[in-house]
Amino acid sequence: EKMDFQSLFNDRAFELSDFQDFTFLPGHQKWSERVRKRLYYGLDPEVSLDDLSCPVTDIAVEFLQKSAPSPIRKLHKKYASHVAREACISPCAMMLALIYIERLRHRNPEYLQNISSSDLFLISMMVASKYLYDEGEDEEVFNDEWGAAGKLDVQTVNALEMDFLNAMEWSLFTEPGDLFDILSQLETSIAEQQGMRRGWFTYTDLCVLLEQAAWRHALTTVYQHFAKVGLRPPTPDLSLPLPPGGGMGPRPPQRGVM
Repeated sequence: EKMDFQSLFNDRAFELSDFQDFTFLPGHQKWSERVRKRLYYGLDPEVSLDDLSCPVTDIAVEFLQKSAPSPIRKLHKKYASHVAREACISPCAMMLALIYIERLRHRNPEYLQNISSSDLFLISMMVASKYLYDEGEDEEVFNDEWGAAGKLDVQTVNALEMDFLNAMEWSLFTEPGDLFDILSQLETSIAEQQGMRRGWFTYTDLCVLLEQAAWRHALTTVYQHFAKVGLRPPTPDLSLPLPPGGGMGPRPPQRGVM
């Protein structure tokens, strides 16, 4: 389901008292429900989104390993989960970080060849979190805290941050449409992986996949095939032996014949 950007950022619904948690946005609840349901966070509103769900972590690890193929400090799920939990990485920060890395793949691939996937995970998530949440007051992000989460000293984190920003040419702004595009890709990847892993798809998985043209065509073809099979008349089994008399049986009497 597509989000209405105009209603999402409706200034008339703005209240200063709600600025910190962004609940002044009319589409905030709708967005949260979509993320919880489709990214496998669960529907319990008491469960915080300041972490990464297991399927999201799997996707992030796979993407980072491919983007930064260096064997040194190769990213593993255990490390990614630890950093996400300690640094309270939100799904929005993770998606923004993936957008940044995708930009680097096209604009500065040399940078990705010279950084480990673990360092790239830490620093991309940190920069994305800063961009989203660090307004310099209550939500200020400190590099030493990220260093502690990633088991690195603050000097190393500072150097990684400067290298990342220079590689990005300090271009961090992202259009809302780009964020929704990466969300859609993430939803599709998770639905595919989880469904294939289980051997069956949930209703939510199917709803996600039906939004993609390729999956919609494939599932429609399967449905049409089974619909035709169900409507086809049964074929007689000619291998069965015929009853005595060749299967003809006694002829019924004909009316009007003496």
